[in-house]
Amino acid sequence: MHMENVRRVGMLFIALITLLLVASIIFIVNVNLKDESSETFNENTNTLTNKEIDSLMNLIDIYDSYIITFDGMKNLRTLSNKEKINFIDRLPSDIKKELNLDFNIGVSLKQVESTLKKYFGPTTTFSPVNSTCFLDDGDYLIYDSNTKMYKADNDYHAHGSYESPSIENYYVEGERKVEGDKLIYSITLKKAFAYPNSSSYFSSYSDLINNNNLIVDLYEEYKDYEESDVNSLLKPYKDELTSYTYIFETKDSIENSYLIELANLNSQSEF
Repeated sequence: MHMENVRRVGMLFIALITLLLVASIIFIVNVNLKDESSETFNENTNTLTNKEIDSLMNLIDIYDSYIITFDGMKNLRTLSNKEKINFIDRLPSDIKKELNLDFNIGVSLKQVESTLKKYFGPTTTFSPVNSTCFLDDGDYLIYDSNTKMYKADNDYHAHGSYESPSIENYYVEGERKVEGDKLIYSITLKKAFAYPNSSSYFSSYSDLINNNNLIVDLYEEYKDYEESDVNSLLKPYKDELTSYTYIFETKDSIENSYLIELANLNSQSEF
């Protein structure tokens, strides 16, 4: 009888130790998850974290190589086939390399279609047309319906590659929200525009093209400024810049977000 009591006490002791270990593990896991959540999201708010802002800004740099030319006054769901292939043609060279889009060798229609779905969503459709040269308005990326391939016409268009405008961005606000099975990111920026290698900055893309509303000529103000100083030198003029809101959508990670709307908040656009 005495041995039976000892056995029971021993079993209770082991059970107690096991319970304490399990409780400790659960506590540690919860703390780690809470810490991870704090790094990913701001608690009790939909405000974007610094990591989310950086991710979206990287995406915006890609879209601004062409989509900014509409100055936030076009419904992106109504992009024409010509505008879609022009977007791919004007993608930054490092992105083209990353996506294996070498039009000098040839790019398949399937690659073009998958790239468009990546940047404008899985329901994006496309019927092949030639792209427009950014200098002479002639056909540049030529589609061959027999091989279903695109190839650049470098014989006729003997000039350098496309350079997008110099753009300086200033974060205003942003948020994330869940809509059904999708995560929606919204980010509003103030933006200054200049031609490549120019010191004259304007308050919107349209102003840049039309030479209106010059904000500042940095060379006149700071003759010895460095390229790395541009953003900070323009910051005092932030309130004079146009506000743009970019809206992204994704079903998984922020890196796989695609742009569904770009609105110019200073215009009388439909947005």
